[in-house]
Amino acid sequence: MGEIVTSAFGIKTGLILPHDNIREVTLEAVRDKVQDGDIVCVTEAVVARSQNRYVTCEELAEDIRMKLNLKPKAHLAIVFPIASRNRFALVLKAAALATCGGEVTVSFSLPYDEVGNQVIDPEFAWMRLRLKKILKSLQSARENTPHLNILIRETIAALILQSSGYQVLGMRKIMGKGIADLTVRSPEGRLMPVEVTFSDLKKAASKAVELKGDMAEAGGALAVKVDLARREAVIIDAAAYLDDEASARNAAEVVHYAEMEAYFKDSEAIYLPEVGDAFFRHPITGVDYRALYLDMIRQGEATGTIIFSANPLKVYEQGYLDGVIIGEVHKRLETREVFNAFGADVPVVTLDEIGPAPWGVIGSNVSSEQPCRLKLLPEDASGTADAIREAILDGLGVNVEVIIFGDGAYKDPDSGIYELADPHPAIGVSAGLRSYRLRTGKKLKMHVDTLHQQGMSREEIEQALGGATPGKETEPASMSGSFPGSVPVSVPASVMDASLPKEGVERKEEMREPIGGKREGRGQGEERNQRDQGEVGTTPRSLTSIVATLADLMAGSADAGTPIIVVRGFLRT
Repeated sequence: MGEIVTSAFGIKTGLILPHDNIREVTLEAVRDKVQDGDIVCVTEAVVARSQNRYVTCEELAEDIRMKLNLKPKAHLAIVFPIASRNRFALVLKAAALATCGGEVTVSFSLPYDEVGNQVIDPEFAWMRLRLKKILKSLQSARENTPHLNILIRETIAALILQSSGYQVLGMRKIMGKGIADLTVRSPEGRLMPVEVTFSDLKKAASKAVELKGDMAEAGGALAVKVDLARREAVIIDAAAYLDDEASARNAAEVVHYAEMEAYFKDSEAIYLPEVGDAFFRHPITGVDYRALYLDMIRQGEATGTIIFSANPLKVYEQGYLDGVIIGEVHKRLETREVFNAFGADVPVVTLDEIGPAPWGVIGSNVSSEQPCRLKLLPEDASGTADAIREAILDGLGVNVEVIIFGDGAYKDPDSGIYELADPHPAIGVSAGLRSYRLRTGKKLKMHVDTLHQQGMSREEIEQALGGATPGKETEPASMSGSFPGSVPVSVPASVMDASLPKEGVERKEEMREPIGGKREGRGQGEERNQRDQGEVGTTPRSLTSIVATLADLMAGSADAGTPIIVVRGFLRT
């Protein structure tokens, strides 16, 4: 019969409101439900609420204005923000308010934000930047090779069709894909061949209709005339043009692209004036973050501009800036270093530097939209975890550890979203969990398979494995902070700064010591490598992140579900 070794369960509480005593609330909630060795996990949402951790948009705007020394009509850049109604929209509104009627430029990373939210269609973005690079190369080589104008016209036609909402799937001459000059999918989803010409629309239309007959799935055909001198393109329905030329000309789409040429030449970014509305909706939520964020900027009484680029310094090309806010959570320090290395001569701050300490607005959530108010991460989360642990020990005589948890470190394979918008799954931990170790071990399931294939019996395998339970990849961790099957973490200072609350930063120096306390000499390292070649270990994972992620996945939406999760059997008493 199987034995329950590790389990987790949720505990409902009553409503937890500002100024409630979270220690007493947790103590009463877990009474008669916990035992020695449990980990009591409390969501940061109710801890922060009990601490009354809120900031209004107006208060945040004033803080931004002061820290960046912004004057009225300032121009502020927001670089690589998370795309989220709950996590960032009101922060953006406050930033707009801080400019006092100025301008806000938002630079999205593309095609996803740092946690996997799609902000622009990936296929569109990839093809757009590729077409721009192709056009730039062709135009550079044109002086010595005039016939390249044929390829230039087709590339411009592809860019213009994209701007009109068509998805470019292939280019026969340049990419070797498709049987037509271009193969596109219309905004309505129809597959279409496209023939491009300098002057003879009738010939191009005839060819496009002919090619449509060779494409079983085609739902139409287009002909495009490109006038490079006049910077003009004419897009027509090929079949309609052949049936009634006059009517088709009247229905043709005429595009004067002179104003878009500057955008065409920038192969590092995508700008709103060069594209339509077809490529911005999130495939699951349906949210157009471009439109949402522009609306937030308008609500903040500022003018908004949005660009999409992997280069954070692109914001400098949008006009003189008075300040920069790095909108990332996990890579914020690295991105700020890019600005510092470039020689930023305006203030550059990260999200943890605006708003109340210790976390600023990292991990903040919408509390209410009217009035505009944000809930912040808890203050002194580890101290709160210690206080809850002591309350349970004093009140119930039960020895537990406590985690204040935020977003779990879980990437959904279906949506592609990595939900961790908080700096760390475990926002705070009690003293017994502060050794910051990785949970590792041998792949016992592989050893079982190997030994069984060698002809060993069940008893022989169990004896060879020293009594370990087959299928369990690591031994459980101990309560003392010395976790069997785990190793100390040697973490770069920048990572520690990004993941620890300010009250925990003083511990980062001791984290820099290499595993084992001393660096191995060359001979020692080679000897260890030879010894370990036959052993395959499990993926190292942070113990507190594992437990906090489990708690987050079980908890639901704070006290609408179960704000307290008890994890049992994960630590050995």
